[in-house]
Amino acid sequence: MKLYGRICHDLNNLTTETVKVSKPGVSKVHEKYICNQCGNTDQTLFFNYYCHHRNATTTYCRYCINLGKVQSCKAIYIIESERQKSLCKYRLNFELSEQQRHASDKIKQAVLNSEHLLLHAVTGAGKTEMIFEGISVARQNGDNVAVVSPRVDVVKEVYLRLAEAFKDEQIDLMYEGNFGQYNSTFVVATVHQLMRYDSHFDVVIVDEVDAFPLDMDNQLMHTIHKASTLHASHIYLTATPNQQLQAKFTDSQIIKLPARYHGHSLPLPEFQFNAIKETKLNQKLLKLLKKQIEDKRKTFVFFHDISYMKKVFNMYEHYFSKIEYVSSVDSERHEKVSLLRNDEIDIMFTTTILERGVTLEYLDVVIVHTEKFTSSAIIQIAGRVGRKLSCPTGKVVCYHEGITKNMLHAKNEILKMNSLARKKGWIT
Repeated sequence: MKLYGRICHDLNNLTTETVKVSKPGVSKVHEKYICNQCGNTDQTLFFNYYCHHRNATTTYCRYCINLGKVQSCKAIYIIESERQKSLCKYRLNFELSEQQRHASDKIKQAVLNSEHLLLHAVTGAGKTEMIFEGISVARQNGDNVAVVSPRVDVVKEVYLRLAEAFKDEQIDLMYEGNFGQYNSTFVVATVHQLMRYDSHFDVVIVDEVDAFPLDMDNQLMHTIHKASTLHASHIYLTATPNQQLQAKFTDSQIIKLPARYHGHSLPLPEFQFNAIKETKLNQKLLKLLKKQIEDKRKTFVFFHDISYMKKVFNMYEHYFSKIEYVSSVDSERHEKVSLLRNDEIDIMFTTTILERGVTLEYLDVVIVHTEKFTSSAIIQIAGRVGRKLSCPTGKVVCYHEGITKNMLHAKNEILKMNSLARKKGWIT
């Protein structure tokens, strides 16, 4: 494996690569610290201590400590990039829809012209397949490509689909604890992993750009630009773009894709008043879950709070044999998602950790205390349902104790997308 375009801490890790430049891990400019690995300038994230090896005070950056400690008394090395052309052929076992072909062509042109695009595509539109042609032409030209997302779950899902389509390509999969094994010409990674690179990628495709924390953290946007070449093409994919993100693009750079790839409409949320208590069994929810088992349907039950979810779960786990709960702090989170995929779980109580990145057949969702969710979260959760061609419909049951503006906004956005898709003739 070559470290092309990477930030290297130890020259002993190099073979034939060339060092472009070396600099201190942390510099001080105009009395303020800056990290030369991640670009962090938040002064609260730097720490000073006395280094006994140097007999002097040194400063290190805490923001990117999980990528390797960088400090003011020790140099880091930025390695020259390399570009290697590839045939980069891909396989699809179905034909793209008219909408997908439209988006694929737009992405291809943006890549060839080093332009930026925002694809506002509904959940289940088939976004991953839309990027195949753009990746292919980029690699055929020798461009370095990164497909990134803020969430590990999404990264793993996208990697599996890309590896299946681009069987002959060397694709690096990178997230915390998992490092690339090739030469970084084609990378699938969490956004944080791009901190390892400097001016290396010619094409960066950001999937689920609205997912936490990307839309809240300017540092990660900085990371994307720092890892990119000066004239790189950036393609952003999302079902729920916020106003801040849309403001970065002109109207001609925003492509709206209102239809799912299978030509069926998006499922609409059903608002039902129902107070779910953590100390008392709710007969309405219990009856619904039992009916789901009878109908051989899978169910995700979404909660806004982990502690509350666990207490409610404890009352229902005795009624079902294949029931589990999962959250971002669950050490068995990835194993439980694997059980889901292997048909070993029928009912999953979950936080918004499963609002994206997992696609199942015969799935319905229930949202508990929907009034506590944002409109984008409601849209993403509803988007879990009906994604498969073999099962394009399902229920989105929204239990609430009072309808909010966010709930109405989410439902109206879904209605508008369905209406636009019908006008274009992209759904039946």
